[in-house]
Amino acid sequence: MTTTGSGVGVIDKAMAVLATLETGPTSLTQLVAGTGISRPTAHRLAVALEGHGLLQRDAGGRFAIGPTVPVLAAG
Repeated sequence: MTTTGSGVGVIDKAMAVLATLETGPTSLTQLVAGTGISRPTAHRLAVALEGHGLLQRDAGGRFAIGPTVPVLAAG
């Protein structure tokens, strides 16, 4: 995963989480491995992004891109 940092840590970490999901649903363990973010921080960010509809969980509990992302992209 390659991202350009904005200098705003929480935004950069949230974008790293979203970028990791580009390939499909991902477990928390895979989010941690793919982002290098600590497990508690990755979980906190993923749950917060889920609360805003940017992420959702599939039937297996893995995180996936949520319904708000295509709405924002189309806007």
